[in-house]
Amino acid sequence: MDGSIAAEACPVELIFLIPVVVHILSASAHQWRVDQTATVGLATTISTAATLAETALVTATTAATIHPIAMTTLQKTIVTAALAAAVGVAIYEARQVASLREQNQSLQQQQASLAGQGEKLEKLQRAHENATKRLAALADELATAQRSPSEVQKLRGQVGVLRQEKAAIGNKSALNKITADPETRKVMREQQKMGMSFIYADLAKRLKLTPELTGQFNDVLADGVMDSIDLITQVLHDGTGRTEIDRLFTAQESALQEKLAALLGADALAQYQEFSKEILGTLTAAQSEGILTGDKEAKAEKKKQFLQAMQEETRAGLAALGLPADYQTLPILNFRNIASEEIAARNLKMMDGIYERTAARARAFLTEEELKKFQEFRAKAQENNQAALLMNRKMMAPISP
Repeated sequence: MDGSIAAEACPVELIFLIPVVVHILSASAHQWRVDQTATVGLATTISTAATLAETALVTATTAATIHPIAMTTLQKTIVTAALAAAVGVAIYEARQVASLREQNQSLQQQQASLAGQGEKLEKLQRAHENATKRLAALADELATAQRSPSEVQKLRGQVGVLRQEKAAIGNKSALNKITADPETRKVMREQQKMGMSFIYADLAKRLKLTPELTGQFNDVLADGVMDSIDLITQVLHDGTGRTEIDRLFTAQESALQEKLAALLGADALAQYQEFSKEILGTLTAAQSEGILTGDKEAKAEKKKQFLQAMQEETRAGLAALGLPADYQTLPILNFRNIASEEIAARNLKMMDGIYERTAARARAFLTEEELKKFQEFRAKAQENNQAALLMNRKMMAPISP
């Protein structure tokens, strides 16, 4: 434990799912790189020619100065040719770039035009479909009006049946819709079995049940939970009153105990009944170990006194309300609380009263810090149980059509 008491575990877990333009631009970029390569090659060739010419000129000058005018004219010719070539390449490149830009802009304009035409076409298609549907509906109405009175009466009868089916579906709960599938219901039952096996694990050990018998014991408890869920759904659908709810759930609890007696025997049934009515105190005391201080013996003694106080105050609370001694005080395990908001309010108030009186008695053996953490647990337990009951009730209540 982390130093605080966790809230009660809830055993009822509800089952609750511009490619073309880009391609053109890419091609243009590729062509631009090719033109650049060609330009660099041409410039290199011209530069090399000029260098060779200068070398020839130096050599000729060193050897003799026979034809200076002719050499000067040659140099001018070479330079002029190089400048002309460079200017020609630049003009060519500029024209190519301008041409590619014009092509790109033209393609973009064409694509925009096509997109606009596509939208118009879609609108026309939708308008055509809507007109077709309206025409078909008018034709159906005309055909209905032309039918004989007996045919019209037959159609009215079918409409009435459909309305009844819709109402029946709406009256089912969200949980009904979930558990309508056998596989989903099976999974949910297994979850209930896991929850009940956790709660009654100590009892199974106390009774020294074999693994096989323990499994059967937990199966009976899980079936009891599923039967209670079905009963809650029916009660919420019918709007059953508080007195009738008590009668129905008392009868169901008796049926469950008969099954347990047949499985485990009368003595084991008596221990089951005693264990069940003490669940609130047992779970609370077990969860309180995390806040107790002192050595092992001191903690064990505090837990013992705490459990005793819880049990005595639980019996006192039931007697004050005129409820039977085996009445389940842990709200989420008493399925009446899901079926009736009135009964739930009474149970929650009773539980809080038990905690309040237990805290007052615990001042004799718990420290102020321990009492403070228990009061925090008390508030959280009230909040969690109330939320769990509300959630379950909503899941099992009928859905209005």
